Amino acid sequence: MSDYINEAFARMDLWQIRAFILHGTEQYKQSDEPYDVQLKKATAPIYSRLESLYPNQSDLTQASNDMSKALSAYEEVYMELGMKLGARLLYQLLLKDDKSHKLFSKLGT
Repeated sequence: MSDYINEAFARMDLWQIRAFILHGTEQYKQSDEPYDVQLKKATAPIYSRLESLYPNQSDLTQASNDMSKALSAYEEVYMELGMKLGARLLYQLLLKDDKSHKLFSKLGT
């Protein structure tokens, strides 16, 4: 039984949990780059595209503002969902899981 538990802990990975919750899959892409580098790489293509579509600075600014507003809405919703999911997991771990607590205390863990 301890091998199974050790294997479960070996599979424990924040990015794997994130991928499973968001996409229903265990496949994930982990980056060792700092967050600011990841964000710059991810946003460079869309800003380049906007610059090609809107050569006029005021139009580019308006398009960038519209895009930022839309992305901010996604950010706020997903942050709130993440906090709720985390709270639900914490609730289950601390308050709802009395049966496994009794099981582990019998096993001496």
